[in-house]
Amino acid sequence: MAELEVADEFAIRTVLARYCHRCDDGDVSGLLELFTADAVYTYGQAVAKGAAGLTEFFAPLRDAPQRRGKHLTVNVVAEPAGPDTATALSDFVVLQVVDGRPTPIMAGRYADTLVRSGGTWRISRRDTVLMRAPA
Repeated sequence: MAELEVADEFAIRTVLARYCHRCDDGDVSGLLELFTADAVYTYGQAVAKGAAGLTEFFAPLRDAPQRRGKHLTVNVVAEPAGPDTATALSDFVVLQVVDGRPTPIMAGRYADTLVRSGGTWRISRRDTVLMRAPA
């Protein structure tokens, strides 16, 4: 299996880390910089498409600071999918302060497709799969 160049893998991991930081900061315009203009983001039944859809999707992070929490992304596996395309799987946990303590409120996996344009990696598709209790 082909491997990403170290610089590309580092750049992809940086995009994923910046996503967490910008969510935590409620930085919607900064979040949009991490996605392609035609990006698709799925979260359960919700589907956000393009800059307008992503702006609407991320607006609660800007408008309701108490919802931001702390996003942690771990176990990143990035692989090439083409000359300027890569996929990345990563696990995530979101913490919020509940009763004065940091408490996990959500966990799951991100499945990302990223594209490189002009030397910059951006997310073109993100599918969020939430961790659920066993049936």
